[in-house]
Amino acid sequence: MKTKLLLILAVAAMVQLQSGASITVEQSTSPAYLKSNGYSSQTSDAVSVSRARALGEEFYPEQEAAFKKQNKFARFWRKFYVYTDPAAEDYSFYHHDVDTTPSYTDL
Repeated sequence: MKTKLLLILAVAAMVQLQSGASITVEQSTSPAYLKSNGYSSQTSDAVSVSRARALGEEFYPEQEAAFKKQNKFARFWRKFYVYTDPAAEDYSFYHHDVDTTPSYTDL
């Protein structure tokens, strides 16, 4: 009887010891962690933007920040190019207002 009780206690202690290994939310959503676990840079950017929105902050990926720093002429031609080529990146990923009313910007 005592051996069964000791065996059950030993197994319960081992189960409790193994459950101590964990990572925090900050670690699991960091870009370095995501990239080292095989996620793409686009996924890392999406997680960073979603996390910043939840915290009430603004976050722009590197390419989008560089696009915002360009002059108006360069941005106009880039937007015109994106309008004519739907496969081109317009750097508005996650940074647009959701509006149910159709407009010319939906094209």
